[in-house]
Amino acid sequence: MDTKMKLEAWWAQTGANIKTRPTPPGVINSIARRYDLILPQDFHSYLTMGSPVADNWDDEMGNWWPVDRIKNISDEYEHTLPSFIPNKGKRFLFFLDHCIWCWAWAISCEQGATFGKVALIGGENERFVADTFSEFVERYISNWIAVS
Repeated sequence: MDTKMKLEAWWAQTGANIKTRPTPPGVINSIARRYDLILPQDFHSYLTMGSPVADNWDDEMGNWWPVDRIKNISDEYEHTLPSFIPNKGKRFLFFLDHCIWCWAWAISCEQGATFGKVALIGGENERFVADTFSEFVERYISNWIAVS
């Protein structure tokens, strides 16, 4: 089962009732152009196959962002960034926040050592929490505290 299907199955199992729809290639390409980046393949697949259609709440008070809300760190977050985030977060995309932005998770689209990693931004435990989007989803749906 692919990452998107696992996530949707978890949403259904937990009663989150999060609706998704496929994202047209042009919309995904516009995100890549706007921020001058390449999306990691598993995150690209997630968006292509379907991202949430509206703001939502999952069982852990997470809000998986609709594609039109996805922004880079620089556009969304005005606080000081941890030193492990290169280039002022210009090539990191937020895709999920917790409890009305207590903290959020962003995926690195920065070519190099951080590419594809998911970072927790905000709060007291800022760090990389997964090496890939797929790993992040696996960890989030099995024990979300492990990535918080």
